[in-house]
Amino acid sequence: MKPSLIPKQYYTAIMFVFAVLISAAAAYVFFWRPIISNFRNSTPYAIQAGNPLSQTKNWVTLRVAFGAQNEGQNYKIPILMYHHIGDVPAHADAIRRDLTVSEETFSEQVKWLKDNGYESVSLQDLLLFAQGKTSLPPKPVIFTFDDGYEDAFQNAIPILRQYGFVGSFGVITNYPGQTQGTNIYASWDEIFAARRQGMEIVCHTQNHFDGSDKKFASDYIYNNLNGCQKNLATHLGQAEPVLIYPFGHYTASYIVQAQKAGFKMALTTHQGQLNSLNNLMQIPRVRVHGNEDLEQFKKTILAGE
Repeated sequence: MKPSLIPKQYYTAIMFVFAVLISAAAAYVFFWRPIISNFRNSTPYAIQAGNPLSQTKNWVTLRVAFGAQNEGQNYKIPILMYHHIGDVPAHADAIRRDLTVSEETFSEQVKWLKDNGYESVSLQDLLLFAQGKTSLPPKPVIFTFDDGYEDAFQNAIPILRQYGFVGSFGVITNYPGQTQGTNIYASWDEIFAARRQGMEIVCHTQNHFDGSDKKFASDYIYNNLNGCQKNLATHLGQAEPVLIYPFGHYTASYIVQAQKAGFKMALTTHQGQLNSLNNLMQIPRVRVHGNEDLEQFKKTILAGE
């Protein structure tokens, strides 16, 4: 018998190294290469909303490469914007009529979404998803209600709960319990009750100031937003790091102060603008108009599919 070319004392070590190399190659082919390929062909943590000619212009589209349960999936999320839910008051002007969706119409919209497989998520859910800390259902939808009007709390919440949905309410923290013209604002007791029923409450500033007005200095913006969060924490025990811009207005310096105050995400009134999860401070929404019937609502939603 010819003597072995490999000394016996090295044979085990060489076989071990060979096995490690084979395992590493297999891991690359079957595990790492698909992930790297997916990463190269996708935009990590990107939200895209189409341009005015796009069929998805009313949607926020999320494509995630890492960090979520459904890696590499596209999520099209209608973030619906409401104000008043109820009857239009007598002698209401055109703006108030446009901002008011009747209970019947709202109920029809919510039922249609439920019947067609949509599941509601909160703004905090969206933020956590963007951070790679949670997953979202296959057909998510977000309900937002601006200004903190009493009719939205009294009329929208029972309908949302009937269908197992949640809503996100932007509250102007100096206004609870006040009446201004035809606008009646929910009291802190009503807001707290909504929070206990599973609704989300977020900041809409302390006094609904216009963030694009140059008369408001950086210190004013910071103090107002920081105060809004303190008001929410005092009355509700917590404050989410999510802001809804009054009028949808903001500037670059406003965003800096909002982030300084601890906000990680903010909602605009923009529709169809390109956004990125690297810039969560300019999230678009879909405005629901008072004269919008169910067929028009369906067309708006289905345009994003």
